[in-house]
Amino acid sequence: MDRNSMKACGFAAAMAAGLLATGPAAADILVAQTRTSHGIYGGATYTVDFNGAAVGGTSFEFSTTGSNKRVVLMFNAECAHDGATTSYVGIDILVDPAGATPETAAAPSAPDYAFCSGNGNTVGGSGSFTLDGWVSAAAIRTIVLPQGGTHKVRVRVNGNGGVTRLDEMSLIVMR
Repeated sequence: MDRNSMKACGFAAAMAAGLLATGPAAADILVAQTRTSHGIYGGATYTVDFNGAAVGGTSFEFSTTGSNKRVVLMFNAECAHDGATTSYVGIDILVDPAGATPETAAAPSAPDYAFCSGNGNTVGGSGSFTLDGWVSAAAIRTIVLPQGGTHKVRVRVNGNGGVTRLDEMSLIVMR
């Protein structure tokens, strides 16, 4: 083995030892909510209620210490939307951080973010509707919290016309 090969092997062994010494990565779960019953939302804007018919399931608190802590926010659901292919529903994960910073939608978020959409079926008569475009969708966001303290999180459904059904939902916040 030549001298450069020996240096490369020594460097690789040192890197491997350093990686093994750091141990496995770990995350703290700060919020874990689920709902297995469906929710029907019209074409307007609504907050997801994880308690269904019970009270108190629209906003959840979690705490962090120190400033500029990044958290990961995840929402998933089975989703169906009625109507044309241009009709869709968006999801925002909103965080109200501790302190004076106002509630904000965690990035990425945009007015044209589609969680699920219709696939062209038309609305039936007498107020009935046809749900189509069934998917299992997920929205994963991150946000840096400017200061430690107690924060709130909620999920907002942004209707773009039509009717949306969300089912088998979960909301997870991790640090």
